Amino acid sequence: MKTVVCFGDSNTWGYVPGSDGERFPRDVRWPNRLQRLLGADWEVIAEGLNGRTAAVDNPVEDGRNGLPYFLPCLRSHKPVDLVVVYLGTNDVNFLDDDYVARSVARLVKLARTSETGPSFGEPGILVVCPPPFGGRALGAAFTTWIDCDVLDLDGVTSYATVGDDNEHLDADGHAAVAAAVAERVRTTFA
Repeated sequence: MKTVVCFGDSNTWGYVPGSDGERFPRDVRWPNRLQRLLGADWEVIAEGLNGRTAAVDNPVEDGRNGLPYFLPCLRSHKPVDLVVVYLGTNDVNFLDDDYVARSVARLVKLARTSETGPSFGEPGILVVCPPPFGGRALGAAFTTWIDCDVLDLDGVTSYATVGDDNEHLDADGHAAVAAAVAERVRTTFA
C-alpha cells in the first residue's frame, strides 16, 4: 500500500464556503474523494488546517505557519510515497505572488531532504496551485518558482463566492480537485 499525505489549509480541511467554521462531511472533502478514486492500493491522509500558510506567521492566530509542522507531519506518516501540498490561499494576505510561490517552494525543498519517502528517500511531491481568486492568479509564479510537478487549478475549478467568502471550494470544487489530483497521481506517481 502507498501513502499520500495531503498537506493544506481550510480547503483540505473541508471548510463550507460562507459558513462560520462548518465542515463538509468526510465523503465530500477532496482528500476522502481522492481515497475513493485511488482505491485500496493507497492510504490518503488529510492534514488540513484552517488558516494555514506555507511559511508565514499569522500576526493574530498562532500555529498557522505550515513550515514548522511540515517535517514532523511527514515523519509521523512515513514512509510517505507522495505528499500533495495545496497551500497559497492564505499566504496572499501577507505576500505578493512570487513570495507565495517561494514560500511553497520551501516546503518542496524540505520534503526533498526529509528522508521520509520509501527506504528513507525522497517522497514524490505534487503542488496544487489554488484557482484564481480575489484578483490573484498564482499559476505563473508557482510554475516559475516551484521545482516539482505543479497542478494549477485554473480551469479545473474555482472557489465559490458566498457573501464575502471567495476562497473556499464548494462540493463540486472538492470533486474536481479530487479528480484532477487522482489523474495526476495515476499518470505521474503510480
